[in-house]
Amino acid sequence: MALKTQRASTITFGCLMLTVICFVNYTLTRKESKLHVAYPGSTISNEQLFRVHAIPLFRETNSSLVKDDDSDTKGPPQRQRIPKRRWERHLQQVLDGFPVNFSSEFRNPCWYEGTELQCVPYFYQLGSYKCGTTDLWDKLIQHPDVLPVAKEPHWWAWRRLGYTNTPIHKDLVLHIRKETGQDDDSSVQWYLNLYKNQSVEQIQKNPKLIFGDASISNLWGLGIFNWKEHFPNQTDPPVFLSDLIHAVQPTAKITVTLRDPVEKLWTTYMVRRNVAQNSSTFDTHINQLIKNAAKCESIHTPLYCAFTNGERPESPLGNTLYQGIFFLYLREWIEVFGSKNIHVLRLEDWKSNPINELERLIKYLELDPLPTETLNSIVSRSRKNVNARAKKRNMTMWPSTRKHLQKFYRPWNQRLSELLKDQKYTWGY
Repeated sequence: MALKTQRASTITFGCLMLTVICFVNYTLTRKESKLHVAYPGSTISNEQLFRVHAIPLFRETNSSLVKDDDSDTKGPPQRQRIPKRRWERHLQQVLDGFPVNFSSEFRNPCWYEGTELQCVPYFYQLGSYKCGTTDLWDKLIQHPDVLPVAKEPHWWAWRRLGYTNTPIHKDLVLHIRKETGQDDDSSVQWYLNLYKNQSVEQIQKNPKLIFGDASISNLWGLGIFNWKEHFPNQTDPPVFLSDLIHAVQPTAKITVTLRDPVEKLWTTYMVRRNVAQNSSTFDTHINQLIKNAAKCESIHTPLYCAFTNGERPESPLGNTLYQGIFFLYLREWIEVFGSKNIHVLRLEDWKSNPINELERLIKYLELDPLPTETLNSIVSRSRKNVNARAKKRNMTMWPSTRKHLQKFYRPWNQRLSELLKDQKYTWGY
C-alpha cells in the first residue's frame, strides 16, 4: 500500500513538474517571438535588426517601395542585407589593406605599419551635384583642427574600380599614381599615399587633427560594381559602398548635404555649357528622363535603377533624375551606420542660417567649439561653386515642369522625411 502511495505521489509530482516546465517554455517562447523572430539566413537578432533599421518597413516592388500598414504584425521586411561573410571574399584585397583597430594615440583613424604611420579619413561628407558640398567643405576646413586635404578623390566609388580620369586634383592624382608605381589608382596603397602626402606629417605633430573625404560619388557608390557576376540570383545590387566603408571603419563620421531635388535638377541642367539650354529644352529633357525611369522600373526595382546606370563606375553621375531620390541612397547608409550616427543637413538651412548649421556640424564631429567671432568670419567667406552660369542665363522653370517634377519626387520625399523623422525633407510639396 505504501509502495502504491509512493508511486502515485511520484507520478503526481512528475506531472506537476512537466506542467511547470511547459508553462515556462511557453512564456519564454512568447517573449522570444516578440524579441527575436530571426528570419531565414539572418545572422542578427530582431532586436539588433530594428535598432539598425530604425525606419518604416517596406516591401520592394517593380514600381515603388510600398509601406506595409500592418508591418508590426508581419515581422521583418522581405528585403534583407547580404551578411558580410557572403561578400567579403570578393573584396578581400581591399579589406586586408586596412587594420582591424586604429591607434588611440590620434583622434583621426591612423595606425602604424612598422614605423610608418598610415591614416584614413575621420569623416565622409556625402552629397550630390549642386547640393552645396563645396561651400560647406570650404567653411569646415577653416576649423583649426580640420586639415584642408583634396576634397574629392573619388577613390571608393570610382578609382578603386579602375577610373583614371582627372577632372579635379589632376597634379596630385598623377603624382600619387607615380609614387604608388601603378598604371591606375585602384589599390588601397594609392588611397593611403594620397593622404600620407597631405596629412600624416601634420597629424604626427598634432594628434588632434583630422581630415575627411568629400567625394559626392560615395553617396551612390556600390561596394561590388560587377555584382551580377558574383550574385547572379540577386535582382538588386547586394553590396553598397556603405557596407564596405562600415566594414573598414564602423565608427566613421558620416555627414550628408541634401537639397530640394527639383531645384537641384534644374540647377544641374542649367549649369551645363550647352548654350541651347532653356526652359523649353529642360521640360523636354525632364519628360525624357521620366520616360526612361518608367521604362527601367517596368523591368527592375527603383533601387536597381538608382544604383545601376551604365557599364562604368562613374556612370551614375549622369543618372540625374534618380540622384534626387535621396531616400534610396541614404537608406543604405542609415541601415548600416544607424540614423544617430549620420548627420544630415539641407542646403536651404545652410543658406539661411550658416552659423547654426556649422555649429551643429562641428558638434557632431566632436571638434572644439569656435568663438562667435570666428564663426562669423568663416561664414562670411565668399560662397564656393555658386551657380553663376545658371544665374547669368536668368531663366525660370516653367510652372508646369515644376509641378510635373514635384509630383514625381513627392512620394520619395515623404519616405525620406519618415526615414529622417523630419517633415522638412518633404520640401513643402
